Amino acid sequence: MLRDLLLVKPLIADEISEGGLYIPESARTRNSMAGVVSSGKNSKAQPGDTIIHIKEAGQEIIIGGEPHYIIRDCDILAYLTNAN
Repeated sequence: MLRDLLLVKPLIADEISEGGLYIPESARTRNSMAGVVSSGKNSKAQPGDTIIHIKEAGQEIIIGGEPHYIIRDCDILAYLTNAN
């Protein structure tokens, strides 16, 4: 990755709401929590970090049949140290 760009893989969206209702796939929104796959030299995030980013940030690309996003370092809202 170049400059302050990151390649992130979104974490799996919940299938059940906090109230216990099933959410169909067509109604699920893009998850803003993601794992960093690769980062540029000027980025503060490192591969393996879990982040929360602006919900609709970045450009979607498909790698190995799974969606990934290229986002900027400034789109990161928070770093999570223990996402489990």
